[in-house]
Amino acid sequence: MDLTGPGKMNDGWDTKKEDLEKLRSMSVLFVEDEEIVRTEHSRALRRRCREVYEAADGQAGLEQFIRHNPDVVVTDIEMPRLNGIKMINKILEITPVQPVIIITGYDDDKHRSDKACVNMLKPVLFEDLLRAIVKCAGKRGTQL
Repeated sequence: MDLTGPGKMNDGWDTKKEDLEKLRSMSVLFVEDEEIVRTEHSRALRRRCREVYEAADGQAGLEQFIRHNPDVVVTDIEMPRLNGIKMINKILEITPVQPVIIITGYDDDKHRSDKACVNMLKPVLFEDLLRAIVKCAGKRGTQL
């Protein structure tokens, strides 16, 4: 998967009514150790999505995933207790077709995964994140 950054996800999505409807029916797990990033993105997602779950590290993210089975997982990579790559691998052992979006501040192969639906480079524009969530949620239940 290509690493995308601000303004690089120009695929014709312009907050169409049907995309907003899809978002309203979705649950999202947002895993990020930077509290301000996690809080701000989660708050904004709550205005658009049916349910938003938060976790401050990969271990808590895995526990939230098991508890809630969200439609899409959005995760950072560098986190305490369990990093994002290890968390993704454990999630995919449970649900092999789980859509995952990686958001990272590192532009290198160590901080991306071809197991992710989308790899995004921080800072992530909120509209790009919404676009990625809609895109990836459509792949749930199909082989990624």
